Amino acid sequence: MKLNFKDYLTKKKKILIVEDEPMSVRLIQHLLKDYHFELVVAVDGFEAIEKFKKTSFSLVIMDLYMPIMDGFEASRRMKEISKDTPIIVISTTSIPEEDLKRDIGIDYFLAKPLNTVKFRDFIHMLLLA
Repeated sequence: MKLNFKDYLTKKKKILIVEDEPMSVRLIQHLLKDYHFELVVAVDGFEAIEKFKKTSFSLVIMDLYMPIMDGFEASRRMKEISKDTPIIVISTTSIPEEDLKRDIGIDYFLAKPLNTVKFRDFIHMLLLA
């Protein structure tokens, strides 16, 4: 389905936040509140995959270390479902970004503690440009 320009401006973008730490979820929600995106939260990779299969998202914000299914496996599976949906990983991992991109298919990596200016730059680049 092709959107005309007016529909594009008014269509609410959906973001899937995959994070098991409530404080991290609240921080991301706070940083995104002014944009009026529809935010959907999953607390582990398994729940995220189920939501990803049922809904089209404009962006996924992923933690790597979670119970049940980690972000490594969840990111791989999401990219099998849709290569077009960008995935930003926000994590404390010491794994090099290039390895994450190659091995699990993520698009961008931000280290914790989160640099909020860089995070907002990614949001603008991916969803608002």
